Amino acid sequence: MTQTAQVKRLLPGGKAEIAVVRQGACAHDCSECGGCMTAQQPTVTAVADDLVGIQEGDIVTVETENAKLMGVIAFVYLVPMVLLVAGYLAAQAAGMTQGWCILAGAAAFAVSIFLVVLLDRHIKKSKSIRFQIVAKVL
Repeated sequence: MTQTAQVKRLLPGGKAEIAVVRQGACAHDCSECGGCMTAQQPTVTAVADDLVGIQEGDIVTVETENAKLMGVIAFVYLVPMVLLVAGYLAAQAAGMTQGWCILAGAAAFAVSIFLVVLLDRHIKKSKSIRFQIVAKVL
């Protein structure tokens, strides 16, 4: 996955702190929306490996591995919905009333949120998703 980011500060070891504008918040068509207001748009801060030699304030192109990122995205979006429906259907199959089925679905959904939080902590701790600065944007 390739994204555009701004370098916030340089870190030791050839790394940099970057701010990435969330893809849904920016269509990258400044002539269409009247200009970029990056400070007002939701951003995500991350640490990236500097492969090109950058300075603070530079706008850069950042890449990450698609397979790992897509797996995380699928987990975060699909698992909560699957567990919600599975919890409801399991309670329904057990002959529970609709209220208990809804409660079982909500409980399964809560478990999925717990699993998502655990995945997030694991990814941060193991640094399994790495960002790399591959080019300066002119």
